[in-house]
Amino acid sequence: MIYTIEKANMITEQLKRFTSGYPHHVVGQFGNINFWLNEVKEAQKVIDMYNTRFKNMTNSQKKWIENHDTKVYDYCPYCNGKCELTNGTPTPPSRTSSSDLDIARKELTNAAYYFLTRCYRMGLLNKDTLKQKCSDIGTSIDPNDL
Repeated sequence: MIYTIEKANMITEQLKRFTSGYPHHVVGQFGNINFWLNEVKEAQKVIDMYNTRFKNMTNSQKKWIENHDTKVYDYCPYCNGKCELTNGTPTPPSRTSSSDLDIARKELTNAAYYFLTRCYRMGLLNKDTLKQKCSDIGTSIDPNDL
C-alpha cells in the first residue's frame, strides 16, 4: 500500500478509537483537536495532490532513463543472469487507483466527522464551532447525527 493511503488510514484508525472511547479519553484528545484536524487536512491534501506527485515522479524517471540509457533486465532462473529475452526497458511506476484514494479520503473525513459529533454530544463543542470545524475538513452536518 502506498504512503498516501497508509497515512490516511492511520489517522482514520486513531479517530475511530477516539469516537468509541471512554469519555475521559475523548476529552483528552479534544485537548488536541486542532492537531488532529490539521492531520486530517494534511492527509486530505496529500491524497488530493497524488496525481501531481505521480506525474512528477513518472516524468523524472522517464527523463533519467532516456538521458542515461538505463537498462534493467529481468533475472533468468535458468542461467542465473540477465534475461536475454527482454529489452531492458525499466518498468514504469504503477499508479494507485482513484477509487482507492477516494475511499481512503472518504473514510478519513467520516472518522473526523464522527469524532467531532461525539465531542459536540459531550458538550465540548457548540453548534457553531462544530459547523466551522466540519467545514474546515470539507463536510457538512447531518442533523440526524446531533
